[in-house]
Amino acid sequence: MPKKIIRKYYKFIFNNKSGYARLDNYLIEKLTKMYTRTIIQKIIRLGNVYINKTKIKNKKHFLKSKDLIEIFTLYINQEEAILKCEKLNLSIIYEDEYLLIINKQFNLVVHPGTSNQEGTLLNGIKYLLETAETRIQLKQLKKPYLANRIDKETSGLIMVATDEKIVQNLSKQFSLNWIKKKYIAVVNGRIKEDKINKISKIVKRNNINNQMVISRNKGKVCCSNFKVIERLRDMTVLKCIIYSGRTHQIRVHLKELGYTIFNDKKYRIDYQKMIDNSIQYSIQYSIQYSIQSGYSKFIALHAKSLEIIHPIFRNNLKFTSIIPFEIYLLIKLML
Repeated sequence: MPKKIIRKYYKFIFNNKSGYARLDNYLIEKLTKMYTRTIIQKIIRLGNVYINKTKIKNKKHFLKSKDLIEIFTLYINQEEAILKCEKLNLSIIYEDEYLLIINKQFNLVVHPGTSNQEGTLLNGIKYLLETAETRIQLKQLKKPYLANRIDKETSGLIMVATDEKIVQNLSKQFSLNWIKKKYIAVVNGRIKEDKINKISKIVKRNNINNQMVISRNKGKVCCSNFKVIERLRDMTVLKCIIYSGRTHQIRVHLKELGYTIFNDKKYRIDYQKMIDNSIQYSIQYSIQYSIQSGYSKFIALHAKSLEIIHPIFRNNLKFTSIIPFEIYLLIKLML
């Protein structure tokens, strides 16, 4: 992809009547037509923002009345690749001119990357937009924006917004814990407790297969709630509720508790560290089942339900989805 260098200068005097006292939120309000939230936060992080002639790299810096804000941008930006249009079998749960809710199947990447420009969720949505002759509401969706993401190997509900302001509204709801997300997971081992709460900080582990790990000092606090739905033969079906949205949060928290989601190779637990023989047996069984069934590219984690406040209409919306057949079959086999 071709690259371009962008050079700009902006100058603002902060007035506390604006209602945005945090640096990044204030700049997002001022520069939303020129830059995305991600780019604005990158500009701050690179040290291109000065407040009263002092360089500020903290996006959460608290602004004071009459602060002089100067922004010097000089960075290389890759031009966006043209999103290819592909017909995919997408399950649409809800749609209007502002929002689209899709039940994503497992083994589907949500966003194109350097190694995969085709076959992603956004490619499929692009097809819907360009062929929506009879879908009047969907035709309003000029450009798709992902409001949340789930891993390639997992399945479940995902939100697509019409423009960046809708995404910002949903992001605000996430930060305020207004959005309620519930997952279904099948884990190796029989969990004795009926309910488990896990609170910790999660950070990215350097150069180890993009894994996330528990940290005592770094990262943001995240909370997960686990409730046993059914105990199977050497496995447990869990309802998982997260009160934050950190990468791999459920998978990391369950590993910290001593359990691995079925077929989750990235966060599986070393056999040598396990004491419970039934857990060892169930992992071996899981591997055999995965190979025999041919579903080695999914893990038994499904984003089953989602509750949000509509960004425009302000009414409460609740969406639910059916678990994939592969997870249903696994549960039946382990009864």
